[in-house]
Amino acid sequence: MPDSAGAAGGEAHERSCPSGRAVDGASLIGIVGADGRLGYLNRAIPLEDAFLERVSGRAPMRRFRFSEPCIEAGCAQWTGSSCGVIDKVLGGADEVLDAGAERLPRCPIRKSCRWFHQVGRDACGVCPFVVRGDDEHEDQWALVTPTAPDVDPSQ
Repeated sequence: MPDSAGAAGGEAHERSCPSGRAVDGASLIGIVGADGRLGYLNRAIPLEDAFLERVSGRAPMRRFRFSEPCIEAGCAQWTGSSCGVIDKVLGGADEVLDAGAERLPRCPIRKSCRWFHQVGRDACGVCPFVVRGDDEHEDQWALVTPTAPDVDPSQ
């Protein structure tokens, strides 16, 4: 998918990083559930100072998902032409992809999402399982394997 030119005459599109930090200018897009899977909000909520103060030092990126503008070459994950995180995630995500839903999850940033515009639907299949590092390791990420719901074999 072309990423830098718009359909109407070459205008650049601002892309959103779906694995942003809890910083000024970011938005809350989801909450990580007890099973490790991301639950998306219906809309992105811009972060306020009060929220940032409350979560500071408490590993907010492991409990919430934030989005911020993709800074491309200003990011350690940028490969020179694309985001390296989604490529690495997809390279080791067979088990997670199998667990993903056939339907795309509801997402408040898909229209501007860097990962979606880079690799398409596969990004949406793994996105709910990507967890970013804590404050000290914010440039690290991990894939969580979803836990299966408890099933009563007698039913």
